[in-house]
Amino acid sequence: MKALEITRLLDSHEPLAIVRYFEWVALAKDNGTPRYALLHLNKKKNKIRELSVPDTLVSLLTSRLHLFTKVCAADGGTVWERMHFRDVVKTSIPEHEIVQWIHKN
Repeated sequence: MKALEITRLLDSHEPLAIVRYFEWVALAKDNGTPRYALLHLNKKKNKIRELSVPDTLVSLLTSRLHLFTKVCAADGGTVWERMHFRDVVKTSIPEHEIVQWIHKN
């Protein structure tokens, strides 16, 4: 079900963000495994939903990164957005809720 939802979102024309982050095994800090999350707004555009991308869909996701704009890159990860996801979130969700969501996740 989640794979179908992620594919549908990637095929849609709604604002999205893709976050790549790394998970490290406690004993091997130099060998991180990249993980991906897809961010989008719910239908009411009042909450951010995060979907973890399963390993089986990573190749599909990375093949579509050229359709996104890289907005942040750091040692800990990278963020890409489509259709000005950041701006849509800023206009749709109060700032204090965005801050709470960031600290929760």
